[in-house]
Amino acid sequence: MQNEEQAREAIRRLVAEAEARQSDPDRFLPLHTPETVVVNFAGRRVLGGDALEQAMRQALRSPLAKVITRNEITDIRFVRPDVAIVSCVKHVFDERDGDAPALPATAGNLTYVVVRDQDDWRIALAQTTPIRAA
Repeated sequence: MQNEEQAREAIRRLVAEAEARQSDPDRFLPLHTPETVVVNFAGRRVLGGDALEQAMRQALRSPLAKVITRNEITDIRFVRPDVAIVSCVKHVFDERDGDAPALPATAGNLTYVVVRDQDDWRIALAQTTPIRAA
């Protein structure tokens, strides 16, 4: 069983791994629970691991493959010892051609709900809300 600091470090590794594998479905998808829910930067809700795989593979075959994100963890709060809410700032780097439609913002507030199964943490929910420039 992990103590709280070990759990925080494991969660930081999970978030870093999700960032590093964002363009590799075979390594990204296992970081999620089978029943995961993802609401992306544009507001599209994807329900379940199978739907996430389909959406991810479709996006990677489109110009969206050239949109890369970096996540900065700002807070980790434990709801229970096996459930945490992770607050991040998502920084968005758009490398698409100049005629691509504009993204909603260049940064977003990303919230993960992560759950522990044994010593492995997985993403149960990811929700990104664009941060609009003032």
